Amino acid sequence: MITTALPRREEVAPEHTWDLTHIFADISAWEAEARRVEGELPSLAQFQGRLGESALTLLAWFVAWEDLRVAAYKLLSYALMFFDEDTANQEAAALRDRAVGLSARFLAVAAFAEPELLTVDPARVASFLTDEPPLSIYGHYLNNLWRRRDYVRSAEVEQLLAAAGEVLNTPSSAYQMLADGDLRFADATDSAGGRYQVARGTISELLQSEDRQLRKSAWESYADAFLSLRNSFGALYAGSVKSDVFLAQSRGYASALEASLSASNVPQAVYDTVIAACNRHLPIWHRYWDIRRRALGLTQMEPCDIFAPLATSPVVSYADGVDMICAGMTPLGDEYVRVARIGLTSERWVDIYPNQGKADGAYSGGGYGTPPFILMNYGDNLISMSTLAHELGHSMHSWYTNRVQPAIYSDYTLFVAEVASNFNQAMVRSHLLSQGGPRELQIGLIEEAMANFHRYLFVMPILSQFEQQVHAWAEAREAVTAERMGQLLASLFAHGYGPAVSVDTARNGVVWAQFSHLYSNFYVYQYASGIAAANALADGVLHGEEGAAARYLQFLAAGGSRYPLDALALAGIDMTTPAAMDRAFGVMAGFVDRLERLIDEAGMR
Repeated sequence: MITTALPRREEVAPEHTWDLTHIFADISAWEAEARRVEGELPSLAQFQGRLGESALTLLAWFVAWEDLRVAAYKLLSYALMFFDEDTANQEAAALRDRAVGLSARFLAVAAFAEPELLTVDPARVASFLTDEPPLSIYGHYLNNLWRRRDYVRSAEVEQLLAAAGEVLNTPSSAYQMLADGDLRFADATDSAGGRYQVARGTISELLQSEDRQLRKSAWESYADAFLSLRNSFGALYAGSVKSDVFLAQSRGYASALEASLSASNVPQAVYDTVIAACNRHLPIWHRYWDIRRRALGLTQMEPCDIFAPLATSPVVSYADGVDMICAGMTPLGDEYVRVARIGLTSERWVDIYPNQGKADGAYSGGGYGTPPFILMNYGDNLISMSTLAHELGHSMHSWYTNRVQPAIYSDYTLFVAEVASNFNQAMVRSHLLSQGGPRELQIGLIEEAMANFHRYLFVMPILSQFEQQVHAWAEAREAVTAERMGQLLASLFAHGYGPAVSVDTARNGVVWAQFSHLYSNFYVYQYASGIAAANALADGVLHGEEGAAARYLQFLAAGGSRYPLDALALAGIDMTTPAAMDRAFGVMAGFVDRLERLIDEAGMR
């Protein structure tokens, strides 16, 4: 059922919210921990100039640094999630700002360490690891540091860059305040004159309506709100891009893209392969949209029709969704399913439904020593169920990592993060399709799959090409304006849609303003690489390949202890070739074939 109005945060039942008391009992407890961390930050300075002194001194540094790093991130996680419950809550906004500032101060105080470690003879550091066995766990961290040595600056510069982090994060913070807190959308109207509240948390549901007038009205309302403030959003995104360029150039990278890829030790050839594969397989999309156009009885598809239901979508309550997900994940074993079910229910990892002011979309949050929380805007349908499976994939990745790895390796890279999330969706989808069932259910499952592929193998690669060009403008000191960005993105969508879908230049062109993901330097392409690797991994598990499930769980537990390409190789995936990308598009083409058969059988054309 489409939500016509959203409840205020205080009207949401507690059992439908996440339980942040797992981190801090209340704000007073948060305040006490913040004071402790603030008070202990100066103690890190005692290690400056002494890291090469002895193995014991180096170990003491790592212990003190990790204690404060984990504590600072807990403070930040709590504040960010508290804010996301209701972005209009000024108390939460103030807490978030304080947490961001504290994190920046921690980074600044600790910034001397990496430059100083690089001045110590690697042979001496290696002897420390042998002489003091507890230091051995830092071997990969130190190897990764030495790999990046050409891009690590002096202690003074590193401290300055770390201190600037709070300021450089301003565009992202302001974007969230504007998009989630201040932006207002006109109500959408259906063909009978009914009115529906448009919000970041409801737009997906509205675009799945059978009523084309409602879909079109909602899509236009959503885009028009961003268009009304496009210059403000443009200034914020330009500021974020220029921050990326500034940081890359400060470290000596040739580009912001190189800086982003280097952080994960991913060659640019991998990035280029991902984007090339997505462009090479666009004809599959064109065929899919033409099938949809005919099934919907339309002369021309419009963007508002991309998610229009081709069959009656079943209602999938949150409880039903949990059951479906747990059934789909059974090939990974009892432990995975047990932990997942408890987290999704009694331990209250999940903030389930939308409310006024709540951050849009979905994510997995938390940190080392906290539950892997999940923000949702659940809509009682298959797509919401699939989104929950996606975020649970992230959360279970964190759960396995944090159970096995020390804090230093709890932060796995984005490149591997999107593998775990898409793996869950592939497993659950395959389980449900294998059961057959009514034609309407099968069509609904394929539509859910295609909505997922649309986001990760169509929209995200387009946004990545967009951000690559915008960063190139900034690097060449060219103008970065809302108008220029809109024209660029509209042209990319026109190429991607082909003749099957019409382009509304202004409204398609402002889609860049709707994605907070763009405020993370070259994040979005990793959705495409992630879904490709995920489908390849799931295929092995689903076909009973010997050891496939165990290798996948090893991959989850590796966390940040390996470079991302090495972690995927542990599970049997090689992302340096186009094979995984092509395999993912082969899976997608299979869904398109099955959909066409089901539509033919139903006489829908």
